[in-house]
Amino acid sequence: MDRRDFLKMTALAGTAAALAPSVLAGTPFRPVPASEHLCVALVGCGAQGNVLLDAMMRATKSCGIQIVAVCDIWDWKLQTTARRLRANGRAVRTYRDYREMLAKEPSLDAIFVATPDCWHAPVTIAALEAGKHVYCEKMMAHTLEAAQEMLRAAAKTPLLVQIGHQRHSNPYYRWAQDKILAGGVLGGITGASGVWNRAAQKPVVAPKKFQPDLQILREFGYENIHQFLNWRGFRRYSGGPICDLGSHQIEVFNWFLGDPVSVVATGGRDFTAPENSEWQDNIHCVFEYKTARGNVRAVYSVRLHTGYGIGYHEVFMGDFGSLRLAENPNLIALNKEANTTMDWSDFVRRGIMKSSATGTAKSGEALDARAVASEPVEFFAAPDSVTLGNKTIHQPHVENFLQAIRGNAELACPIAEAFKNEAPIFAVTRALETGQKIFFNKT
Repeated sequence: MDRRDFLKMTALAGTAAALAPSVLAGTPFRPVPASEHLCVALVGCGAQGNVLLDAMMRATKSCGIQIVAVCDIWDWKLQTTARRLRANGRAVRTYRDYREMLAKEPSLDAIFVATPDCWHAPVTIAALEAGKHVYCEKMMAHTLEAAQEMLRAAAKTPLLVQIGHQRHSNPYYRWAQDKILAGGVLGGITGASGVWNRAAQKPVVAPKKFQPDLQILREFGYENIHQFLNWRGFRRYSGGPICDLGSHQIEVFNWFLGDPVSVVATGGRDFTAPENSEWQDNIHCVFEYKTARGNVRAVYSVRLHTGYGIGYHEVFMGDFGSLRLAENPNLIALNKEANTTMDWSDFVRRGIMKSSATGTAKSGEALDARAVASEPVEFFAAPDSVTLGNKTIHQPHVENFLQAIRGNAELACPIAEAFKNEAPIFAVTRALETGQKIFFNKT
């Protein structure tokens, strides 16, 4: 990577610092009072769109929302989603084009964007220009330049933009950051790791009678039905698996450890046919951080060729113990280093954590390799007060966005916070494809 490219990347990353004050300072806007409905719409009726829709429906009563419109260029998905809402007593209008929806729905307060990544920036910018708050799925965009355009658009308005890094609203992750790491339970952090293993999947196909109209697809930039249905595999529509999956966990590294200093990476497309994907199907990278404890390296892997293990999780290792985090609460575990004299009983008495179990660890359960299948290990867990209850994993983040529009909360992951992670995540691919270590310049 030559000097010009390097400076371009670091300059884009620095944009967040330059624009963040105007975004995060919370320029006054008119909160929607509790006496009025929040009128919202969904753009993108695929799998993730319906995940968000489920969270929106669950939040209807607590947040006072009214879902008035849904939009998608694939008529089958659009009508299926509309029927689902109508079956639950919600009269919604349907649109193929988000621009038509914004023009014909002036009462909208907010939109949820769950399109392929290449459409995040155009839809978000159009919504902001139309005076709507936006909840946009991560990544912000499929390129760093498009993400920067979103940030600039958001900086011009007091409207709120929440990015869908839902872990920021997850009570377990907030407990881990506020109580475990910040509370010194683990001591100084010495290392971190993360993994997302996903079993190999066949290309998505649609029966002929349900296929989207090819002419409509081409109007919206898709070359053919295969690329539309499998957009994550193609560079003009997505940033690849490091963005699709890895962004969740790399973002957690940066949230807990601060801005990274550098990244190196390796990987390749070794198990996927080229006609199905232009991206690597296995990527392995190492981020380096400067902390009060000293240098900390976070090792991360994403694999699209195996479902081995517990799927996806992050581990933070410290002088006194280690913490495994995951969106599945049953996979969250704390355990002490075998040789530490640190007494965690005080943390239990103070309600920061609870003692979970004592016994001989089974293979794969212990975070400390010395304890696997041999030594007794005492496990600790989050206190009972930290819980999702009956909420879905996306629901707290959706509720946080809606309550922020009401003026009752601060956004958990505003656009400026999310943008700080875009450059490091995109840099993984640059490091992999150039074979060079990339350093992040804070100036």
